[in-house]
Amino acid sequence: MADLIAILLLVIGCYALAAALVHVAYRLRREKKRKSKHYVLVAHDQHMKMEMLLRQFSSYSRRMGTDVQLTVVDSQSADETAQIVDRLRRENGNITVFADESLKERKRSQSKDHAAGLIWMLQNEGIVSKPDQAILVDLQNPSDLSKMPF
Repeated sequence: MADLIAILLLVIGCYALAAALVHVAYRLRREKKRKSKHYVLVAHDQHMKMEMLLRQFSSYSRRMGTDVQLTVVDSQSADETAQIVDRLRRENGNITVFADESLKERKRSQSKDHAAGLIWMLQNEGIVSKPDQAILVDLQNPSDLSKMPF
């Protein structure tokens, strides 16, 4: 009988130790700084998929525990892209809107030069900080869509 009580106390002790370790791990993880990513989305007349994309980024952020900062660069969209982004910006504080009139006239051959210039301009405006290492995604360029995390 004494052996059964000793085994029972050992099992209870193991459960108590496991519970204590889970609490310690939770506190250590909570205090650890969350990872953060910054995506710059270049949009022109993207109203059909803009809300879905922004909500997917929000879902990805919650699911992965990663802070996602979004900057939507609007190149004078003729549709409701700007209104959709503005509405979602009010709901979710991690979205910044930047209007760039020069994007509309750019040529595909100048896209790499323009991308570097756009990131530099956003850094100068204080929207993108250098440690963020922003990921530029041109929503009109199908090959850029692979840069998104989902």
